[in-house]
Amino acid sequence: MTSNAMNRRMRTLIGASLTFSFSLLPSALAQPTDNPLANRKRDKRRDVLRKFGGNHKTERAVADGLAWLAAHQRPDGIWDRKGFDRLCPNHDRCGQTALGHISRNADVGLSALAALAFLGAGYTHEEGKYADHLTKVFSYILAQQDVDGSFSAGSGFQMYNDAIATIAMAEAYDLTQDAVFKEPLERAIKHITRSQQVGGGWDYTDDTNTGRNDTSITGWVLMALKSAHAAGVAVPVSTRFRLIEHFDNATETGGRVWYANKRRETLRPLTPGVHRPYQRRYGPAMVATGLFSRSAFGFKLDSAAAERQIELLLRELPSLDRLREQNSPGLHNEYYWYYGTLALFNVGGDRWERWNRALRRTVMEYQERPVRKNGQRRHSYGSWPAFGRNWGKWGRTGGRIYATAINTLTLEIYYRYVPAYLSPRGIIGPSDLRRSVTHAPPHEHDSILKTALRLHPDTGEPVLLDLLRSSNRNVSLNAAIALANLGSPMARARLEAKREFADPSTRRRIADAINKITTTSPEQTYGTITELNSQARMFLFETAGQPLYYGQKVRIVRDDREIGTAKINRRFTSYQAAAARIETSLTPIKEGDVVMTLKTEG
Repeated sequence: MTSNAMNRRMRTLIGASLTFSFSLLPSALAQPTDNPLANRKRDKRRDVLRKFGGNHKTERAVADGLAWLAAHQRPDGIWDRKGFDRLCPNHDRCGQTALGHISRNADVGLSALAALAFLGAGYTHEEGKYADHLTKVFSYILAQQDVDGSFSAGSGFQMYNDAIATIAMAEAYDLTQDAVFKEPLERAIKHITRSQQVGGGWDYTDDTNTGRNDTSITGWVLMALKSAHAAGVAVPVSTRFRLIEHFDNATETGGRVWYANKRRETLRPLTPGVHRPYQRRYGPAMVATGLFSRSAFGFKLDSAAAERQIELLLRELPSLDRLREQNSPGLHNEYYWYYGTLALFNVGGDRWERWNRALRRTVMEYQERPVRKNGQRRHSYGSWPAFGRNWGKWGRTGGRIYATAINTLTLEIYYRYVPAYLSPRGIIGPSDLRRSVTHAPPHEHDSILKTALRLHPDTGEPVLLDLLRSSNRNVSLNAAIALANLGSPMARARLEAKREFADPSTRRRIADAINKITTTSPEQTYGTITELNSQARMFLFETAGQPLYYGQKVRIVRDDREIGTAKINRRFTSYQAAAARIETSLTPIKEGDVVMTLKTEG
């Protein structure tokens, strides 16, 4: 690949024609992006590490974990859970090779998991000191894919392998744009979508007739679809919406999430003709997976259900004592820490800080750092031991390779992904729902509205605007009220038109909604234009934290004189920025021009 191919493509915000570099925003931390991998760049990592709770100690732990993994990769690119200790010196074996499910092929999935640890720190097969290791592992992974897109057909771990291998390819493609990944990634996504169960989840294999929906496997598949979607590879809308159905069905009122809807194998009934009912299993890792799914979909994380799940996770913070309990069911383990970290990192705030304090203390405490009397490091230095019970069996199944890879990934969270509260767009975007508004019959608009209301306002608001025009009167009214609750003046005209003919109860709701608009959208000066794309007639501007809304018209002012108008078509609330398309201009618009909006708009 040429050096130009190493450069990261600029983030597309509105349509394919508009890109911004955001280099002129006031802070390196305040850069709107839809790319969840944006913080892995070396310069970004330094900025965000402490911002999100990491430090030099977590970075040392990551560096030592990667060094250990690199030293235990076979020449053919595989990280071998059963035989990695053959790469150790005879007098200094690391130990803890895999003991569980030895007959099952897990090489692809586990090797991809290790590759993800290197990618998570910003290394690729094109640059960095681990380029050779990643070149080898991706050569191996790509060679395993069959014509149907699977990486381990016939393995009892097939969908685990397929999902994790797909995540690794998608991230490598996103980070490098190396075309070698594009077709295999597309083929992998097609295989995954064909393997979805009727209930919206996935089972251990690609047999769609099992009727078994496994939340653990489905969580990895969700990450694969999210990573591919972010890398620009199409994921069918129907697959994504059925995936939501799985998590909705698996999530109970109190926030618990079940592991699976049925057992893996059909067991012989205790009494002929009488089948033993399946007793669903639960655990904190499944709650964490359910909470993570909300951010992956682009849903708000302040709903009552999300709050209950956050509370459940904070009751069981990462703890070595819990991990080592001999009489526990083994549900508290590094797998739980990994998903709990993904989930709460996207929540942010005090809840993340509380989790992160326990996480750092726990994970770094049990990383092995043995040295000889002369100070020389032993071969296991930087790795994590593998142990656990029941669901903690993954320590036995994956061995020290698995434990080191997943704990390294967990400690990379500070820069591995942009948190959802800064980049709320998930795998369900406004374009998906807006197309549905156009093509679906009016009686289906209610379900579209319900989904739009679950989305973060930065992405759900344009869908609500489209639903204002729905011929389904209830949907149109509820969309207008929802917009008003956001403070959007774009709902005022529709509400005032409906108030005259409404019944007393509805009239009161409309009056409250109009009052909400009046009190939250006064005239404001939003700041200055910081990025301009004259050819696309688009610009990015700072909002100084003031409220503004999709579809709202703004005035462009220079030297106290209006020189043009524009319409907002994207906002980034957490970054205090928005984007708009120029509609009229008396003179060429420039960076530094002032942007203002009017109270009377809408």
